[in-house]
Amino acid sequence: MKRSSGCLLQQTEFGHIVDCIDINKQLAFDHPLLKDHKIQERPHFSKRTTKNAGLSRNRPLVIGLQQNACPSGTVPIRRTTKADLIAIRSMSNNIYPQEAKDPNFHRAVIQMRTSEFHSYIGVNGNINVYNPVVKEGSSYAVMYVMNGTDDKLISITTGWMVSPSTYKGTPYSYFFTFWTTDGSQKTGCFNIACPGFVQVDKRVYPGSPISNISIPNGPQFEIGLSISKAEDGNWWVTKDQINIGYFPAAILNNLANFETVGWGGIVVSPPNGISPPMGSGIFPDDNYKHTSQFRAIQYRNNSGVLDGPKKYTYDIIIDSPDCYLIDFHGYIGEFEGYTFGFGGPGGDCGI
Repeated sequence: MKRSSGCLLQQTEFGHIVDCIDINKQLAFDHPLLKDHKIQERPHFSKRTTKNAGLSRNRPLVIGLQQNACPSGTVPIRRTTKADLIAIRSMSNNIYPQEAKDPNFHRAVIQMRTSEFHSYIGVNGNINVYNPVVKEGSSYAVMYVMNGTDDKLISITTGWMVSPSTYKGTPYSYFFTFWTTDGSQKTGCFNIACPGFVQVDKRVYPGSPISNISIPNGPQFEIGLSISKAEDGNWWVTKDQINIGYFPAAILNNLANFETVGWGGIVVSPPNGISPPMGSGIFPDDNYKHTSQFRAIQYRNNSGVLDGPKKYTYDIIIDSPDCYLIDFHGYIGEFEGYTFGFGGPGGDCGI
């Protein structure tokens, strides 16, 4: 670990630099609504009524700073270059579909149906991480909380992504976060490309590359993620029970609950219209060893009850079935919980 301009830095094995920044001087506090924000170093959740599904046949991932954590009072922030900012901001409007059909946007997701009697304060699940060959465009495995549509859409998304245009042509899979309060018109961004996300953990940070990935018919590695509302109204992102950081309630219009949650895959095509692969790049089937899987997917409703997508409570949304599919297995036992496979090879997917 080296010191530069008063802060510690680490050169990662992936070639980018991570700075250990004073936790009180991170970019989040440049947001006008966070000038007097008091950092919450750990979340306080309401009493949990059920426990998460547990053991898995997959191996857990290790991401973030693997040798030395940042010192006390500092947090890891991936150094963002001017080229990084241009690339990330140029794609920020693409991750959320609008009402009008976007020929460059395709998704295969499971999404809970909206109801005036139900709302959501959390979503979680385990995703095995692949590294599909993406030459152009972007490929995502996501879970999200969402409210509204079009320019009134408020959402938080997390998962893993492959996007050579975002990360200087690198082919790695990356852990990411994304948020918006207006359907990506003027607010929100990936990771910390704009003020908003408050980093708390000393090792794991948004924008972390993932080194150990799943191989078709080989070792399988997974990442357990969640987005959860704490008692103070902040929305926390966790990775394998590690509280990475949170989106303060103030920047999300102090929204009490979200009207839906979802899990699945998203791809954004380049201008030439050839869509990249999703998940492992293989259509889902009963062979979990070569298709990308979500397992133990759950939501927490506004009553604090943790549950999964039961019959008649969700929709499977596939807008390009020739390119991407979902194979929903439902509930298959205590350890795997509610499970589904997703993905496909991409190609000329049309509109």
